[in-house]
Amino acid sequence: MMRVAMSSFRYNNEGGIERASFELAKRLAPQIDLTLVAQDVNPRPSNPLQWRRVDTRTRPGFLIPLTYSAAASRSIAKEHFDLTHNQGGCALRAQDIITAHSCHRAWWEMKFRQGEALRAIVNPHHHAVLHVERANYRPGAFRRVIAVSHGVGREITEHYGVSPELITVIPNAVDHARFQPKDAAARRARIRAQYRIAEDDVVLLFVGKEFRRKGLAPLIDALPFLPPHVRVLVVGGDDPKPFRAQADRLRVADRVTFVGHSTKVEDHFQSADVFVFPTLYEAFALVSLEAAAAGLPLVTTKVNGTEDFVVGGVNGAFIERDGASIAQVLAPIVTGSELRRRLGNRARDDVAKYTWESVAKQTLDVYAEVWDRKRSEASIS
Repeated sequence: MMRVAMSSFRYNNEGGIERASFELAKRLAPQIDLTLVAQDVNPRPSNPLQWRRVDTRTRPGFLIPLTYSAAASRSIAKEHFDLTHNQGGCALRAQDIITAHSCHRAWWEMKFRQGEALRAIVNPHHHAVLHVERANYRPGAFRRVIAVSHGVGREITEHYGVSPELITVIPNAVDHARFQPKDAAARRARIRAQYRIAEDDVVLLFVGKEFRRKGLAPLIDALPFLPPHVRVLVVGGDDPKPFRAQADRLRVADRVTFVGHSTKVEDHFQSADVFVFPTLYEAFALVSLEAAAAGLPLVTTKVNGTEDFVVGGVNGAFIERDGASIAQVLAPIVTGSELRRRLGNRARDDVAKYTWESVAKQTLDVYAEVWDRKRSEASIS
């Protein structure tokens, strides 16, 4: 049986990379001998999935990409694995396969184009991530790249010179049962009652940890131009203070509800009518697939991932990152219940093929190809 070490700083059911990697690992474990290399796994894995704990410094936080890389590499240095697979920016020092959940260099250059160079330069975390990312893609440090979207694949080629022939695109997926619960109506009623949202109110759902990058400000800017029964429900663990102040200035504070971090985000999807995502940069956001699985129209900027999935006027719509654009696009959607149903139903149909079982199968195909090549090279030598 193929023995694989898969590295990620954390595995859990809440994050982006952490959750995607964990979902994949759970489906690979019955088919291969899989060891998770990580600082933390929550919940703890059960057989046949194994965990190699990595003891590494977590303070100061900006050093994590560097300290984890060294510690994780040491933790498996004396063991034989047929393949090593790195998930995201916290990497082993060398690996057979890298899953590119994003391209930090592309994000970095985007910040410069947006006039935010100083914010990027003074943050040491970004320099650490860029250092590890450069090392990841240096010649000889990997054999194959899995990109979560065509856009990320293009970025890896543009910024690191990786041949497109070495890149396989395998999009993330969604747990359909989680976002299509049998008691969806009851969950919708409970969340709406909790936040005093009337049944005939139209709820625009915003989900994300980084309110600024994800575009909460332009969404709030759009509210004064939309009917008064339109509400915004904000789910995520960022600081709401500047956005509350913005809503106060625009006199829409009573129409914006901040939930905070939630471990039951699927319930909030059930309570909503439209998913709005004016994000500046993504690789392929899991929340967009989750919104589609919940049957919500996707109103989003055209970024990596959404450009592969959203079809304007069919399962959602594209917007720019300004209030006027958002309000203009949302106007017919928030006033037309039949249009919302049609877009949302199509989004649910279109996302049906995005399953973790499919991701696992495609990943195993990459594993088999790389393992065959390694064995062939070994036999020649």
